[in-house]
Amino acid sequence: MKVAVISDTHLTEVIPEFERICHQYLKGADLIIHLGDWTGIQVFNYLSQYPLLGVSGNSDTEAVRRTLPLKRIVRIHGYRVGLTHGWGSPYDLLPRLRKEFRDVDVVLFGHSHIPFQMVENGILWLNPGSLFHGRGEVEGSLAILYLEERIWAELIML
Repeated sequence: MKVAVISDTHLTEVIPEFERICHQYLKGADLIIHLGDWTGIQVFNYLSQYPLLGVSGNSDTEAVRRTLPLKRIVRIHGYRVGLTHGWGSPYDLLPRLRKEFRDVDVVLFGHSHIPFQMVENGILWLNPGSLFHGRGEVEGSLAILYLEERIWAELIML
């Protein structure tokens, strides 16, 4: 199963560059996951044309927060997948997330705008970065998560 994972779009409306990225990278995925900071409900409405899961983030409007939870654990292709945006300082985010997610195979999170992946104690930790607002030398990014006989991911720098 191919899952496109995005986060931190920070868009109040759907722009042509977002549509282009969706057509190029999301269209062929079996599922789209957005990890919060959509900012505007228009982004949620646009992405709803795809099979979609998501959570809300700290920069989201009230309309997004009413629609989506802050955290969820879902079963995808037989794997337990934790979804959250994240909160607080991005520099000590992982220790806080470890306390939130136990007994999962994958944890997907955003917030830091920095793409990241590692496997620790059999759990894949994956942050796709920010689609438009990377930090430091990183520009935009997203991730493709593969849930097959094994779990693996590819970070895509835009």
